[in-house]
Amino acid sequence: MVNSVIKGFVRDLLDYLAPQRCIYCDQPSHRQERICEVCEDALILNDSACPRCALPDMGARLCPGCLERDPALKSVTAAFVYDAAIAYFIHRWKYLGEANLSLTAAKIFKNTGITFKNPDLVIATPLHWRRQLRRGFNQSEDLLQALCALYPELNDRTAADVKLKRKKVTKAQARASRRERLSNLRDAFAVTGDVRGCRVGIVDDVCTTGATGNAMATALLQAGASEVHLICLARTPSP
Repeated sequence: MVNSVIKGFVRDLLDYLAPQRCIYCDQPSHRQERICEVCEDALILNDSACPRCALPDMGARLCPGCLERDPALKSVTAAFVYDAAIAYFIHRWKYLGEANLSLTAAKIFKNTGITFKNPDLVIATPLHWRRQLRRGFNQSEDLLQALCALYPELNDRTAADVKLKRKKVTKAQARASRRERLSNLRDAFAVTGDVRGCRVGIVDDVCTTGATGNAMATALLQAGASEVHLICLARTPSP
């Protein structure tokens, strides 16, 4: 009780003396976050998406792609539609080295009210070691850690010995044809640790075409996982 009171006092004092500034409007956010309430409310929720792949603006109906073929991913959950505002946030987070935006990403995700689909195990989308060395951090791993701090039920769903490993550097998927995407991602991932019989959740920042998520899901299913779900901050709409 005393500790929580002290922590609350310190948090309020820091907010008064040195408030975080919103990355969009540059105004004090007054809640020790990098986005103010007004700008957060302006982000577009992905609330009418395909229930399988989270493709935006589908009126909660299955999209043509999911009707045509059965994806390896059991479901994709995305908090926001990937638009210019989210693109700006993710660019600063991933490419300008602002790793402290991971906690803000987790908080705005949680503020949407999304809950996890009771996974047995939660892991992060891997970066190839060369790309991670160049960037300095893996934003998906940082996002997973931040989500674990906000969703206590996830703390016992991570396992240090279970990981996805990216075996090769893959090209950007957004402008590639379906055949090119499948070729780029063939044998791109390996699984370490025992996932047999597990419902696995994968945390990522953005789902673009779903090809990377389905390639990861295929590797996990081949390793014995019972089903795989993708949880991400944003989903790109149809081109």
